[in-house]
Amino acid sequence: MSSIFDLKTNVEELDSANQGTSRMSYDQHPPTRDITRTNFPNGAIHFRFQTAGQKWWVPGRSYIRMRVNLTKANGALLTLADNVAPNMGLCASLFQSAEFRINDKVVSRIGDFMPQIDSLETRLSKSKSWVDSVGASSNCWQVKYLDRQSAVASDASKSALVNKHLVATDLGLAAGATIAIAADTGVATFSVNHNQSLLPGDIIVLEGQEYIVSDNNVSATTMKVSANKTIAVAANAAWYVKRLINDARKAGSFELIWTPPLSIFKLQHALPSGKYELVLNPQTSSAYQRYAIESLKDKTPGTDYKFEVVDMYFYCNSVEGPRADDITYLLDLEQTSCQSDKIDSDSFAQKNFDVSPSTYALSVAYQDLRAGNNTSVSSSKFRSYNVAIDAPQELNLNRFFINYAGQNMPAPDADPAFDTNTDRTTQRYMETMLYNGAMFDTGGAETIEEFHERGSYYYFAIPRDGTDRSTRVAIHSGFTGGTNVDNMRVLLFAHSKQVARVRVADGRVVDVQLEDA
Repeated sequence: MSSIFDLKTNVEELDSANQGTSRMSYDQHPPTRDITRTNFPNGAIHFRFQTAGQKWWVPGRSYIRMRVNLTKANGALLTLADNVAPNMGLCASLFQSAEFRINDKVVSRIGDFMPQIDSLETRLSKSKSWVDSVGASSNCWQVKYLDRQSAVASDASKSALVNKHLVATDLGLAAGATIAIAADTGVATFSVNHNQSLLPGDIIVLEGQEYIVSDNNVSATTMKVSANKTIAVAANAAWYVKRLINDARKAGSFELIWTPPLSIFKLQHALPSGKYELVLNPQTSSAYQRYAIESLKDKTPGTDYKFEVVDMYFYCNSVEGPRADDITYLLDLEQTSCQSDKIDSDSFAQKNFDVSPSTYALSVAYQDLRAGNNTSVSSSKFRSYNVAIDAPQELNLNRFFINYAGQNMPAPDADPAFDTNTDRTTQRYMETMLYNGAMFDTGGAETIEEFHERGSYYYFAIPRDGTDRSTRVAIHSGFTGGTNVDNMRVLLFAHSKQVARVRVADGRVVDVQLEDA
């Protein structure tokens, strides 16, 4: 570590203002086939692009923009009574698998469970402030069903107090206009014509008291307020209004921004000359509209609602830098894969899986088998339900540990419990936040309530000796007696490292090799 007394003595040591680049832009790349509306599920979707000379691109800053419609079957805006909301993390839910190729060589791939991997990666790598702001605005990451429903329902109401107070001039009234409150009658009298500038529900703050407007048209100068004082409040110009505003989005057609959870897109540095290709495989024509939504009861696409993709483009972040015509470089890739197995009994039992020998961390979650087939079960939430889908079952876990590379985690065995009177899940929540680093993120971590609402997952970092090449994982889990496991499966996410060696000669990629780290 450098000393606190070390000073920079030449210009080469100074931080660059532009990181060595001379220009940055976003290049729009269309898919190679028509993906609009009913064409969306008709086979793999390819995005192809090339860079050469001084042009580089940055995977971690690149993204997909998707425009979609979510409406009634006849194209009208949904209402609250339709009980339909966009699925959490909507974009990934539309795809089964994905891969990224350099010079036609696959260097990053997700073979299945795209919504589940995207959900886990988002919760592992993004802070609470990012999820609640950028994530919620760009890809429906709101944890609450009602918040996502308010984005598409025409009669939705999602209210919040405005930050600044409204004074007389803000409402179009003369400066110095006064309000008096009559004793016991609940009548507010204005010194000027109020022109119904205050709305029912507005809160008048006068002499430290709050009066809610219930009728704004008693007369030209009077309104009815809901709070009465036993003594009169004389005419006073020192008043202001707090107004509740409806900030529900209420849009049937909207944009989504998404970066696929492929390992290549975790790279924050630029890549030089090459031929690149992103391949996305959508859900089948009978399934993708079901994956797109979450509802209170199972819904039928084409009858209860309609979802369609209007357009989709890949936006590649490109920069200009030094030429790299002859170079061999390495890519440090962190892959995430997912496997599943059905839970057969609530009794304590073992499930075995095989993972990459370069695995450095494991995550475990439990999910309903009906995810994606029944619209009331979200594919991006780690939740499992009883037959009627009205009671969660995954929180009935009462004993749990995994064995990998000669280690049991946690040790001793976890013994969580959760019911109407008991919550012993805090340790599992806290250890997951500690292992994944969210505990120390300046943007904060999801709360334990959000952890349960999105579905519990258990993440374990696994430090190992460099010679250890273990591949067998055993998950041991048991549930409270009577837990309905008819539709429950366990998901194992393996986080592993791979290295891609890329050789460029004469400005062209001539060789790509991929191996476990």
